[in-house]
Amino acid sequence: SALRSFKRRVAYANANYDHMVGWRTSSIRRQHELPKHDLLARHEKYPHIVYVEKESTNGICTEASTHISGQAVDLEEEMIRGLRQVFWERVDVSFRKSRQRYIAHNTILVKSYWMNSDGADVVFHMIDNFLL
Repeated sequence: SALRSFKRRVAYANANYDHMVGWRTSSIRRQHELPKHDLLARHEKYPHIVYVEKESTNGICTEASTHISGQAVDLEEEMIRGLRQVFWERVDVSFRKSRQRYIAHNTILVKSYWMNSDGADVVFHMIDNFLL
């Protein structure tokens, strides 16, 4: 996989209000692997970062397979298995209390500062945690 050429892979995911890409899809998790809402805490410097999961070996598949014991696997599961052949860090983001929450899909990456400025702390988190 080309993803193996990167030293580190990080998935930033909106935990809510992203009507284009769901939380479990953008964070490369299955439904039962999502953090519980009562575990989500805010960081003073990055108020919209609610959960950080560092690299772990949990759930790593050594091989992407489209069949389990002769049964076909759905496309979402196939995608998860393929992407999880490598380690991922996950950063969950929430704009729940933001006036820009309904445009969270664009706010997470500050597509336009005027419209999506609440996502600036997420971009700063990316910068502060960037590895060369």
